Amino acid sequence: MNTENHFLLFGQKLKDNSELLTEKLFQKDIPDPSYQYSDIHSTFFSCLGNSLNDDGHAAFERIVQWSQLFFKRVDQFDIQIHAPFFLGNQYRSVILDYIEEYLLQTNIHSITLVQIIKKIDSFINYGASLFSNNPKQMYEQDMNKFNQAMMDKKITIAELKTLKKALKEATILTVTDKDDIITYANTKFCNITKYSLDELIGKNHNHLLNSGYHDDNFFKNIVDHIKSGKVWKGEIRNKAKDGSFYWMDTTIVPIVDRMGKTYQHIAIQHDITDQKETEEMLLKTEKLSMVGELAAGIAHEIRNPLTTIRGFVQILDHFSEDKKYLYSKTILSEIDRINLIVSEFMVFAKPHAVYINECNVIDILNNALHLLGAEASLKNIEISMNFHPTNIYIYGEKNQLTQVFLNIIKNSIEAIPYGGLITISVTIKNNQVLTSIKDNGIGMTEEQVNKIGQPFYTTKDDGNGLGLMISYKIIEKHKGRITIESEPNKGTEFLISFPLFIKNRT
Repeated sequence: MNTENHFLLFGQKLKDNSELLTEKLFQKDIPDPSYQYSDIHSTFFSCLGNSLNDDGHAAFERIVQWSQLFFKRVDQFDIQIHAPFFLGNQYRSVILDYIEEYLLQTNIHSITLVQIIKKIDSFINYGASLFSNNPKQMYEQDMNKFNQAMMDKKITIAELKTLKKALKEATILTVTDKDDIITYANTKFCNITKYSLDELIGKNHNHLLNSGYHDDNFFKNIVDHIKSGKVWKGEIRNKAKDGSFYWMDTTIVPIVDRMGKTYQHIAIQHDITDQKETEEMLLKTEKLSMVGELAAGIAHEIRNPLTTIRGFVQILDHFSEDKKYLYSKTILSEIDRINLIVSEFMVFAKPHAVYINECNVIDILNNALHLLGAEASLKNIEISMNFHPTNIYIYGEKNQLTQVFLNIIKNSIEAIPYGGLITISVTIKNNQVLTSIKDNGIGMTEEQVNKIGQPFYTTKDDGNGLGLMISYKIIEKHKGRITIESEPNKGTEFLISFPLFIKNRT
């Protein structure tokens, strides 16, 4: 292979392995802040590779362009390097090590090797000269920047100390490593968990405090979220040492190393146990209120099959055995209908445990419509359904979701005082389940729409506003969204979206 080909080959090797050479550079004795410029060093090695194959002027011009890029990058950082900017000796050391490896793989004449080394050395020397022009002025400017940076750093450290003190006093604070092992906990955390600091340090946070309320998927989603370097926010129910339960509004901040990997987490928490108990009480109060209102409609719905049963029983003895058998089947069918209505009503009315799992949105809507069908009929309201042809699943709590749809559909019924139409549709878009509940009732003004969901705000004379407030809260807990479009005398549309649950998702 001739000299020119060796220059081409070695130049290409430098370009292809520029990132590997940068990693080896960091293993040398270099100024601490230099890690900020890994892409700059990688670009320099690529520049050397290209320069080996350029003519004299073009080769040195590449080094000039690289130095301009370096200075531009340096100006982007507040803390400047007051040690020599240019790592000439380190560059030479890395490249000589690489040449040694190259020699083991390639047959190259000693004269050609010397020419390559001399050319690379001339480029490195030229690069160093670009950094040493007017060295006194450069050093003074750099020292001024460095001194100012150090003053700013002292201020920042003082601010961080104040912030740390404020966090300790105002929040419940813990630090865990990448395996969720507790490495630090403040006094407030010890107080709420009922554990001493010695009992907490070194223990797995989730295993020690798991209340059993959340399933494995809940915690898997948290782990996946923070491992990707994102901040996680949410509400968690934990169990204290004495067996009592408490709720925490939690923000988990992942701390990542220079390679982008999470190595510890900081959890900033607030005790919201009282708030959750109040919400639960409001939920039960609103549910009881709706149960009473539903009872009238259910009574009407049950009265119809009861009337049929009573009539057939009275005349049953007057018919032949064949007729009796036929009418008996009708009676049993009507009894089953009553049983279904009562069963659906009891699911909503009775206290129940909370089970988070996949829920069929179509089934939940059909159940809600069973309960409200009688009231809609009494008010001469037609309900039109346009559902997705297949079952659609979301991840949540069936009874709470039933309450959401009951509240919203009932509001639509009450917004149509003289008969009308409610259209309910379910579609899937971008892995979101979209449910539209649209009526042609009295509608609302923009001001009224903006206030919907606030506690004790209602457009009804006998309402309290809690129904939609609780519905909003349930939708938020299910990572959903609700929007309202309305116009006076033209009707209202509630659009609710939830993340689609894909059963075969791994």
